[in-house]
Amino acid sequence: MIFDNRQDWIAHRAYALWEQARRPYGEDQIHWRQAVLERELLEQTRASADGQEVFDRLRMTERPVRRDRATNILVVEDEAKLRFDTVDLLEEAGYRVLEAATADEALVLFKINQIDTLFTDIDMPGSMDGLGLVKAVRARWPATRIIVTSDAIRLSHRDMESGVDFISKPISNTELLKMMG
Repeated sequence: MIFDNRQDWIAHRAYALWEQARRPYGEDQIHWRQAVLERELLEQTRASADGQEVFDRLRMTERPVRRDRATNILVVEDEAKLRFDTVDLLEEAGYRVLEAATADEALVLFKINQIDTLFTDIDMPGSMDGLGLVKAVRARWPATRIIVTSDAIRLSHRDMESGVDFISKPISNTELLKMMG
């Protein structure tokens, strides 16, 4: 609903806040003050009530995905913080990233998505570890590029199948991005 009048906007917002609070008795002033503060913030920042200009600005500044890179990367890591950090890094670099905490989740994602690169840890819970996942992916999706990582196991490039790269943890952001490039 669009209001031309400042007071109407504040009254409408205060009423909405009061309803969200389940209509408490005697708290009208609290909701009115909050509505006034929200309106002042909107006026100071020149923002719209729905924040659409923020989305428009983000859309205009989004970096396009570089076409010389793999477009879909699947990160398989059971340590949530490490997985989130890796996904964020790769997305900021312009990749489209999917994530899974186990090899079982990863196989489900493979069945419903086009995955160009698999980046997986070796030591994971579930029905198979990262090496089992590599074997399954190599058998069903042989064109997929595979990068394996671990902090517990050290593999040489000779230990891995052709087309599978290994990098030991901890991995610097620069190293990871070089491997993806």
